Amino acid sequence: MPRPPTKAQAITSALAARIVEGELDPGAWLPSERELAREFGADRSTVRRALRMLAEQGLVRVEHGSGVQVRTAGRIRRAASDVTRQVGGWRGFHVSARRSGRTPFTRTDVAEVVADARLARRLAVPAGTRLLRRARVQGVEGDPPVQTATTWVPLDIVERIPVLREIDTGPGGIYSRLEEAGLAIVFEETVTCRLPRAEEQEALEIRPEQPVLTLWRRAYDQDDRVVEVTHRVVVGHRHELIYRYGAGV
Repeated sequence: MPRPPTKAQAITSALAARIVEGELDPGAWLPSERELAREFGADRSTVRRALRMLAEQGLVRVEHGSGVQVRTAGRIRRAASDVTRQVGGWRGFHVSARRSGRTPFTRTDVAEVVADARLARRLAVPAGTRLLRRARVQGVEGDPPVQTATTWVPLDIVERIPVLREIDTGPGGIYSRLEEAGLAIVFEETVTCRLPRAEEQEALEIRPEQPVLTLWRRAYDQDDRVVEVTHRVVVGHRHELIYRYGAGV
């Protein structure tokens, strides 16, 4: 049976929620330790420990002698539609990061792998099918990573578009290359939330209790074939995902 969170963890979670949900704006000062201790019914040493954890999560900055301030860098606001829209040489995360005035980075590893049962189901291929995997860690300069993004493409698609094996696939990334090959792409995305696995904690520089969003995206061509699957793991408090849609049937 999992242990309940400590008092300090509970205070950290409550304050993090206020920041992430916009109740406390970037640049705002948190109440004093004395005021927080009174509000949460805790001693000041517990509050101090909670504020340290909040700072470790990158949400606040501790100014000795002044107080604790919400970090002004803010989260990356990402429109879900960025994946379908090319701006200059970029799509997806890079578009959102540059719109926010930040300089994005991507570290990419490319390798051939074999589809396990999970991937086989998502790609609608037999288990054991060979795939190209493109594993990326992405963020903005000066801050810890925001997300990991791993993409799998069947090798027959890669044979048609050999540049997919390269680290740099050219302006607009792989979706532009798929479109140039005559594939009309439609996307399907599912989003869930969980605690990070050990390898995700290391890659994203987060603590075990910091939740992550997990997104599975499938790209279908005009024949309704799945031609690509991407799995993103996103640090919740570093990223805001925005969906915009109409009221059609």
